[in-house]
Amino acid sequence: MEDTNTNKENNNEKVEEPKEYHEEITDQKEIKALESFKNTIATITDKKDKAVLDPFVLLDNDFLIHFLRARKLNIKKATKMILDYYHWKAKMNLDYLYTSYIFKEKYKLQLLFPHGFHKCTKDGYPLYFQIIGLLVPEELFKLGTPEEITKYNVKIYEKLERDYFKICSQVKESYIHGVFNIMDFNGINSSILNKKLISYVKETLKICQDYYPESLAGCYVLNASLLFRSFYTAVKIFLDAKTKGKIKVFGSDYKNFLLEKIDSKDLPKFFGGECECPGGCLFSNAGPWKKPEENEENIPEDILKKREEITNSMIFGKTKITPEEQIKNTGKGGINPEDL
Repeated sequence: MEDTNTNKENNNEKVEEPKEYHEEITDQKEIKALESFKNTIATITDKKDKAVLDPFVLLDNDFLIHFLRARKLNIKKATKMILDYYHWKAKMNLDYLYTSYIFKEKYKLQLLFPHGFHKCTKDGYPLYFQIIGLLVPEELFKLGTPEEITKYNVKIYEKLERDYFKICSQVKESYIHGVFNIMDFNGINSSILNKKLISYVKETLKICQDYYPESLAGCYVLNASLLFRSFYTAVKIFLDAKTKGKIKVFGSDYKNFLLEKIDSKDLPKFFGGECECPGGCLFSNAGPWKKPEENEENIPEDILKKREEITNSMIFGKTKITPEEQIKNTGKGGINPEDL
């Protein structure tokens, strides 16, 4: 017979909360600016502004410092930026997006634009892969309006901010805030210059820079061609200098650069690594954030088959760009986008 008292003691055991990690702000200029920023926010009197502000925002130094740095410690500009964010948050209903919004054509979207999270860099940042060369813009916007697809992407940002960064920080046992993007342009054609797509990309960049500052740890562009140059020219005017500085551009000789950032066991085989996730690395969402129940999703058989076809078609070293089109590496860090 079980000891009832023992069971009660076990049931009353406290579950230890995961440790929280925060950025160490040691620069005296930043410390002083942060205090001024808090004082400015605390004295806001406009009713519309006060109505949207998070009452606990003054306790979140990590959140505040990102907006301050994005505006080079200018209190007035940072205040406007953070108020714009909170008004946008209310308009978008971010809490609902995060908890409840489901883009009904999500699985089809991932086939027309293969993308997904897959493990982390050596220094702990979540990796986000985007296969731009397989993007089909004409079909993509038949799945939903640009607004609906924007909501799908915003939900990804929210999952990063609310879940992934915190989980990665716990794994690394240090503060992690930023995603590392890998964008593969292998096989792109003139459809990449689709006006609707470029307009959508511009809006996405604006959201990322204005409302999720300092959320990009780095970005590698792979298999860049002359067509990529045209695409980048169309969107780069919407990138701030700090973001541009985090982008490195490579031709097809990128494997060693990736392996400097990512362990071979975590890098998908089609990028020169060793990983071969069941169902395809792009669609696995493999990483410390993945919940066991995600494996139980009832995904249609035709979607699974198409995923397999996409994964099998992606072979490392197989490139569709010609030597004349390929942008050559210029030094260890790749091409500076400012040179394009």
